[in-house]
Amino acid sequence: MTAIDMAPLTAWLPARSDQDFDLIVKIVGPAASALSKDWPLIAQSLAHRGLSVMTQWGRLNGEIGDFVFDIRIAAQPFHSMGHGCDVLVYLGETVLDQSRFTLQPGSVLLWDPPPAERPHMFHNDAVIAYAVPFTQFAVHHEEGLAGKGLAALGTLLQLLGAPSDTLDRLASVVAAPRSFAAGVAFARSHIEKRDAYSIPSVWSDTTGGYLLGPEQAILLGYAARACECRTSCDATLIESPATWAATHLDIGRSLVSVLESDRHPGVQVYRGPQGKVMALLRGNDSAIASCLNGFAAPMIFVAADVPDIIRLIVAGHELIRSGLSDGVGILIEDTIARRQQSVNIRTLSDTVRRGNLFAGDTGALSRSASVSSGVEYEGDADAYVGYVSWGATQGVVRDAVALCRSFGLRVAGLYPKRIVPFRYEDMEAFAETVGRVVIVESGQTQGYWDRLRASFSFDSSVLTPQPGQPLTPMDIFLREGLGAV
Repeated sequence: MTAIDMAPLTAWLPARSDQDFDLIVKIVGPAASALSKDWPLIAQSLAHRGLSVMTQWGRLNGEIGDFVFDIRIAAQPFHSMGHGCDVLVYLGETVLDQSRFTLQPGSVLLWDPPPAERPHMFHNDAVIAYAVPFTQFAVHHEEGLAGKGLAALGTLLQLLGAPSDTLDRLASVVAAPRSFAAGVAFARSHIEKRDAYSIPSVWSDTTGGYLLGPEQAILLGYAARACECRTSCDATLIESPATWAATHLDIGRSLVSVLESDRHPGVQVYRGPQGKVMALLRGNDSAIASCLNGFAAPMIFVAADVPDIIRLIVAGHELIRSGLSDGVGILIEDTIARRQQSVNIRTLSDTVRRGNLFAGDTGALSRSASVSSGVEYEGDADAYVGYVSWGATQGVVRDAVALCRSFGLRVAGLYPKRIVPFRYEDMEAFAETVGRVVIVESGQTQGYWDRLRASFSFDSSVLTPQPGQPLTPMDIFLREGLGAV
């Protein structure tokens, strides 16, 4: 083993030795796309053991950069993909440009550098770099692009301390088993560690979680509304989430039709038998307006995350049943459409019990507002700054609010879910309780706020992400003037 094969065993140190397990992994390059079918098996295993898991596909620098697969795994619940990078697995064909990634002191780099780069490897002393021959493994075993990606995944899982029996079982089911096993063997021989970045060996004593994608959540939402199993169904969910999900996904497929339109490319409309509750995957205002045209009292909601899709679909049917609306639309933005997310089993059980999801419209702003009013609130009653966000950005703001409050900053968050008809009184009431209002938008267009701002009496500022970059909790945390106490 040469000096470039591995760093000293003492070099890989956590930023804080007492921090809870919270790991952010980025797998970058064309071969990362080959993991889309195999990663859910692994993520499902992690979720079942009580860990919170979120994954998202995308590209660096908007839609023009390298393919990137983001993974976040934590011992505690979280709401967004987070920020920074603990482990970077670089599978690109070109020389790594470290300035494109937020590599922090103690971050780990796994990559297959070109031969010309091997003598000097990586120049950032704060980053622990390992050369791993991913391409060689794939070529040797004739497993192509999938082999390179799965060799990287095997290396990563062994490095994170996944049990040997789990790795052996995965090697028998993944698309490129020999490359996967080669990656495991390499990590076992060269870079095996047990440290702060290892997946916890002591698992949660909760009932665990279940991994869902957006389309699964849509189907389960419709199925939960139609299912009449009640108590026995709930027991099955607790005892065997996979059995429950398989049964209800079949129910959902039998109920739902999927529509596409040339007028709205990329948008998929999911509609139940009566057509009064519709979910729009990659939806936008124009598409939802077309779908709800002709309804006398439509309501439009925006999903904050994957579990929220189920909640809103079930709630939409309750609104129809109760006569408060004759047409409900749920927008699922592109960010959520590219995400998989774990949901705690007991939380999922509570979500699909439709009787627990609906309450009358009280007209009052509260921390646990009703579905019909469509707004949620958290934070300090006398906050110096109050953040307002819609849709996918809610997760980023929730994590940022928690981060700010952990440092003694007085902040609060307001999360409207219903955008039509919009409850202006909730925003006005919120503005009266905070020093200033910051609107957080997911893109550069400020679309929601531009339509609403003329009707409000208070001043506000708007926070949007940098062009081509996602908004992170740290972007919000680093704003000046947050009023530490």
